[in-house]
Amino acid sequence: MKLKEVGSADVGYFLLATVFLYFNQLLIVLIPFRVYSAMFKDNPGRFYQKVTFNKVLIVRKALLRGLKYLPWKGKCLVQALTGKLLLRKLGLPGTIYLGIKKDTGKLEAHAWLTSGHQFVSGKESHKKFTVVQEIA
Repeated sequence: MKLKEVGSADVGYFLLATVFLYFNQLLIVLIPFRVYSAMFKDNPGRFYQKVTFNKVLIVRKALLRGLKYLPWKGKCLVQALTGKLLLRKLGLPGTIYLGIKKDTGKLEAHAWLTSGHQFVSGKESHKKFTVVQEIA
């Protein structure tokens, strides 16, 4: 499956991703992290499907398409939270990593999402950050 191919399921996931992107942006702005982060933890007894490249690619494509239609820049945390919800919709596990780094006296933060051993979002600069929290 190539990144440019669009199927009917892709359109549905794109619409869902767009709604989740708006929802998660509001969540971040209005509610403290410690309150909403619990929503993104997985239930311990939940059964998940096998992670495959094509299933993760569906989520990745939906995120990239949804980000194009936001009136603001979708930051890494919004992308990771949205990807986590989309993975849940597909019955796939996901782990959000929150990392920090101190560079030239300035503290920076980054969030990225993986499913199995595949990156869904935030891969570009994740190696520069030290993981301080995982939401699985």
